[in-house]
Amino acid sequence: MRPSLKKLFGIVILMIGLSVYALLASRLIEAIFADQIVMQLICYLIAGIVWIFPAYWVLNRTFSHKADQDQPR
Repeated sequence: MRPSLKKLFGIVILMIGLSVYALLASRLIEAIFADQIVMQLICYLIAGIVWIFPAYWVLNRTFSHKADQDQPR
């Protein structure tokens, strides 16, 4: 795959995945902790940190220079 297409797909996957994750996380936290503001805050803080790991993996795979160098030009 050409590097420019790889970057485009990586960014699109990241944006869609992050949107779905944020929507599901917020709905789930609201459903479970409807009247508990402190628990919601804690869960939102945790959910805000957890998304970094899959995003890092996608960005690392998308902008990896090693994968771009393996392909013939």
